[in-house]
Amino acid sequence: MPSPSESYLLDFHARLAGVTSRWFGHAPVQRDEETAPSTYALLEAVVPLGARPLEVLDLACGDGYLLELLARRKQPGLSLMGLDMSEHELVAAQARLNGAATLFQGRAQSIPLGDASVDVVLSHLALMLMDDVETVLAELRRVLKPGGRVSIVVGGDLVPGNALEVFAGLMKSAVAVPPTRLGDPRIRSSDGLRELFAEGFVDVTVQSLSVQGDGSPSEVWESLLTTYDADRLSPAAQASLKASFIQAVEPLRRSDGSVPLRWGMRQLTAIRKP
Repeated sequence: MPSPSESYLLDFHARLAGVTSRWFGHAPVQRDEETAPSTYALLEAVVPLGARPLEVLDLACGDGYLLELLARRKQPGLSLMGLDMSEHELVAAQARLNGAATLFQGRAQSIPLGDASVDVVLSHLALMLMDDVETVLAELRRVLKPGGRVSIVVGGDLVPGNALEVFAGLMKSAVAVPPTRLGDPRIRSSDGLRELFAEGFVDVTVQSLSVQGDGSPSEVWESLLTTYDADRLSPAAQASLKASFIQAVEPLRRSDGSVPLRWGMRQLTAIRKP
């Protein structure tokens, strides 16, 4: 039986399959001094180029957007797999990929692959939502080959001075259901990530990301409405919050009508201990 948090996530992604790639598939991201086309592109770049055989797993693959980026390479020897617990996301992934990857329905706490069978594990905005993260990491250590690589993108710190900060402040004062408690809080800090990946991994690096989601106040609101906390508000509470938000971000509006939106995220990359 799914846990309460898993039941909520399954319902959310049944209603909003593909929402993650919708908002982040083309959102530019700043990492250190470089700008990349998206957080998905940062993960795609982790997979080595070349003709040698490679087994790549996208953990919590959603609608298959990241797997599609990899499939477009037409890289000899590149074998792609995706695992997700949402039937609705996997239906979208199957339609997107048209057979370019092997897809599995299941939980990250029990990956249906053999020991030391995977060269690269990628995961986009999922690990911070998962129950029993120690079991998930044990599964990663099990399926990764010695010397194999894992790279994940997870949520990060709040970036000040933009529409997300305004939204977060309004959410704190909204008459709402309690905040959504998803995943292990250690995933939400750099130190916590390093602590969790200390066992069985080497060369652990954690980099801060700033993802751009600028748009008109209404467009930005639409993206914020699909955050898990806002999704759980009643329709009346959502309407009230929208009115407050549109008014509150007016001072941020630029000459072109847009307001800045920055999502703080982190990318962790590590090597399975040989």
